[in-house]
Amino acid sequence: MQRQIVHAALVVALLAPTVVATPAAAQPATVQAEQLFRDGKRLMGEGKLPEACKAFEGSYRKDPVVSTLLNLADCRDKNTQYASAWGHFLDAERMTRGKAGEANLNTTARTRAAALESKLSYLIINVPADASVDGLVISRNGVAVDEAEWNSDIPVDGGPYVIEGKAPGYEAWSTKVFVGVSGDKESVNVPRFRARPKLDAAGGASVNGDSEDRVGSPPVRRGRKKLGTVAVAGGGALLLGGLAVGYLAQQKWSEAKNLCGADLVCDSAADHMAGQSLADAARFRGNVSTVVTSVGIAAVGVGVVLWLTAPTEARPISFAPSVTADSVSFVLGGSL
Repeated sequence: MQRQIVHAALVVALLAPTVVATPAAAQPATVQAEQLFRDGKRLMGEGKLPEACKAFEGSYRKDPVVSTLLNLADCRDKNTQYASAWGHFLDAERMTRGKAGEANLNTTARTRAAALESKLSYLIINVPADASVDGLVISRNGVAVDEAEWNSDIPVDGGPYVIEGKAPGYEAWSTKVFVGVSGDKESVNVPRFRARPKLDAAGGASVNGDSEDRVGSPPVRRGRKKLGTVAVAGGGALLLGGLAVGYLAQQKWSEAKNLCGADLVCDSAADHMAGQSLADAARFRGNVSTVVTSVGIAAVGVGVVLWLTAPTEARPISFAPSVTADSVSFVLGGSL
């Protein structure tokens, strides 16, 4: 009884000089709530606003009386937490509405709430229809946001916010945004979510669906168009390489003919040895050119087929040519 009267008197002095203290409700306050309320008043006097607000909040949880709520609202206001203060004043107004004995408190709460509206900052979390997947949970600084608040300007206290989105079967998404203390309006756009690859019977990743890729989702036609493009590009490179080696082979034949004549009959043993060496080099390069060019043509053909057929899934194919002075080899790996 005594705490209620003390609270009412404190509220009168703090919030509105014209308010007259009202009779206390016939419900005793707990010892912890009373001590926290006194701590809040002391900390407010010392200018320790965050600590004072925390004390008032704890006191109100233990004993939810309107006087404590009004002091908490006033503390939030002084600490520039305008959205929280506005909400507390609105709650206090509803608690005292229609109660003759608390008409002055109701007027104070309503007046203070109205004065704060011009200071409010807002944050809107835009969730388009194509991002609203089943089981989606949007959170703001770790607290779930009611779906009714999506796509709406919601008053928030100024400061940094982490916006996260999670849904079963989809990769989590998050972003950060900073909202100004007063008069700011920020927005966050939730993207289309990227589906997690499903596991096949062997424990490997698999994908399902049509061939259309979309922002935020994995390509469901993962393989062959990309592989086909790579194969065509690789085949083209091999064709160019084969032609280059062929050109070098032609040069060696020309050098041999210049040394020993068109019939490759040399005038001396030294010229014969040199001509033979040039001819061997020309033959080798010619063989390399033929093989590399043939493989390049085949790779281009395979690439075109892969690109045109493009089934729903393909595994990577690797192709590596190896050319040495004595041999030509190719390594083909993977599967279609």
